Amino acid sequence: MRKSVTLTLLGSVFILLIAGFMVSFVLAAKPDLVQASVTPSKNNIYVVIPENAVEVAPGVFSLGASIDVDGSLVEGYAIVHYKNRNAKPSWAGGGGGNTCYGFLASGAKWKNIEPYIVNATNTEGLNEDFVKSNIASDISAWEDAADGLVDSIVTKNILGDENLLGVVDGVDEVSPDGKNEVYFGSIDSSGAIAVTIVWGVFSGPPSTRKLVEWDQVYDQVDFEWTENALVEPSKMDFWNIAIHELGHSFGMNDLYNSECSEETMYGYGTEGETKKRDLNAGDIAGIKKLYS
Repeated sequence: MRKSVTLTLLGSVFILLIAGFMVSFVLAAKPDLVQASVTPSKNNIYVVIPENAVEVAPGVFSLGASIDVDGSLVEGYAIVHYKNRNAKPSWAGGGGGNTCYGFLASGAKWKNIEPYIVNATNTEGLNEDFVKSNIASDISAWEDAADGLVDSIVTKNILGDENLLGVVDGVDEVSPDGKNEVYFGSIDSSGAIAVTIVWGVFSGPPSTRKLVEWDQVYDQVDFEWTENALVEPSKMDFWNIAIHELGHSFGMNDLYNSECSEETMYGYGTEGETKKRDLNAGDIAGIKKLYS
């Protein structure tokens, strides 16, 4: 067990950033996603973050507004998981202090259950059944925590089950397509381990906010991956990284404060790291608050 963190159940600090989305953007380098290999039959799928994508929080890039498949207005964000950089001290903000959790926006969560699609094809030798089963167990871990029943048989069903017949055709960086997709590819942004794109309603009264789609890409070009970094410490541990990425899919935000470095949602990762495989006190308190 990792050390516990003193918690106070406060509202998300990220809501202040979301409010900023509506009034003022600071231009920053966008994380181009390119040449995402999916299956041989599909050759290469090229995914490019729009030129107008702007960084509105550390590692969070606004994709702007679009129309969902049901005709409603939604917003998209690309959340980049970088390799280890220097954490912020506690006095610098960015999560921490007494609250080691944050939300993409207060109240922005799943209100409808949808299936997800996994294309586990990869060049790293990861067993495809392992990839799929690990994603399913990571989702269950978050759902258990949201329900307050860790390791329970009965849990909240939030992200649904895998659609075994679904076809992955790439992340949706311009508008949602109604599919939640996971696959391996290439991320042309220095130090980017993985990217999760989330679409939803992030402004307005918290009770009206919601998530409507999520997609994930794991970089298999710049990083080597393993099923167990305890055995292969020079590689990225898929379990360690995937459970973090899935936190974004549930509506959780990254943390960059040094006091929160033991949390699964801490924003940086590195080769050989395995401590994020299980949720820490802040992760559990945050997901319970979001889905209470």
